Amino acid sequence: MRNNKENLLLSIEEFLCSEEKCMFITGTHQYRKHIMVMAALDHLKPKSHILFRSSTTQNLLDREFLGRFISKQPKIGQTFRIENSIYEADTFTNSSSWYKSSREFDYVIFYPIDSVARGDVNIKCIDNLFADKEIGKVFLVSWTDMNYDYSIFDKYVNRKCVYDAEEEDAEYHKRVLEIISSLD
Repeated sequence: MRNNKENLLLSIEEFLCSEEKCMFITGTHQYRKHIMVMAALDHLKPKSHILFRSSTTQNLLDREFLGRFISKQPKIGQTFRIENSIYEADTFTNSSSWYKSSREFDYVIFYPIDSVARGDVNIKCIDNLFADKEIGKVFLVSWTDMNYDYSIFDKYVNRKCVYDAEEEDAEYHKRVLEIISSLD
């Protein structure tokens, strides 16, 4: 199976139709993986209530996060519309924010998962989703894939998918791989 956009979208669609709870997405397409999840949910599950859990709400206005969709930084727990769905945002670095967002969501997009994989952030930020929230499905999405030990997520993850930039932008894909290998 190729690690391309078509296979990612197919895997997301299969995941949404399954009884599985959590999907983990990695790959060299650093800034497009979470956007593809958002696009798939907008198309396949419009009018959903989605939690976007990120490292900080300041990142949300960044074009690579949600800035291409929103013009004002949302407050934690405040709803905002992106296309056909209602979103809320909170931060995985601040546990008090978890209780300011709603308790029930159709979906969660957790991006970027890297600081949890590195051990910089306690894994309780994922435990909270499964223990304290009522959520249909969770998407854990990486940013850099810097050879982290992703096995710490195995107890949550039912499905894994890789979305690489190789077919869409071979030079970018190559640069990302070179950076990753240079840091080993």
